[in-house]
Amino acid sequence: MSNTAQKMIPDHSQSGMKTYEYVFQYFLDQILSGRMKINDRIPPEREIAEKLGVSRNSIREVMHMLEINGLIECLQGSGNYVRCNPQDYMARSSQMIMSLMGIDYTEIFHIRAGLELVALRLAIEEADEEEVEEIHEALVNMDRSETGEESARWDQEFHKRLIKASHNRLLILYTSMVRDFSDRFITDLRGRISLRSGEREELNRAHWGIYDALLHRDYMSGSAAMNRHFEIVGDELFHKQEKMSENSKSKIKKQIP
Repeated sequence: MSNTAQKMIPDHSQSGMKTYEYVFQYFLDQILSGRMKINDRIPPEREIAEKLGVSRNSIREVMHMLEINGLIECLQGSGNYVRCNPQDYMARSSQMIMSLMGIDYTEIFHIRAGLELVALRLAIEEADEEEVEEIHEALVNMDRSETGEESARWDQEFHKRLIKASHNRLLILYTSMVRDFSDRFITDLRGRISLRSGEREELNRAHWGIYDALLHRDYMSGSAAMNRHFEIVGDELFHKQEKMSENSKSKIKKQIP
């Protein structure tokens, strides 16, 4: 290695970083600078190790971590390639983080209400005929559902397809990270709403209003339908929390001698 090349790479022993942090920083710099792009073949471990002055095990450790994150694909006999498929890893990590933080339905409700209005506006501008038809298909199947569980599954699918039709990759990525919590939210509240025919029909009308607005590219009516949708869900969430509070108070009274 030339003296010039050596000077371009800082000595990690003097940086205060652990070896794996130093190696990770190398890959981060390569990607952020554009020197490594999607589908690029990554240099061999030995070459990177010599360049950085670290062991091949250190390179292998970081590359394994990046592979788990969906940022590298290791193909036997071919080499290692830069990829960008982080959704599964990010979703699992987000589930653990939200559980540890104690994220509740109210927080999921607020973030959904905001993001789906944005998704609707973008979908009205960007969705193609096939995507609009896919959303219509979800609605038809929701109406035909014979059980609350089946209806909830198609409700989830309706909202997933709406987000996808926004064509906003960051919005799609973010919602995929909270999908597990969001799906549970929909399943639980949809199941409760389904027990009352009046509210169930109101919620279905709101869904159809969102679809009609998308079909006719009318954001004003679409936002009204979306707001009505979240009013119904919000009311059910309030009643659920009120019931939980009453049950909690009842348990406390029973514990008092």
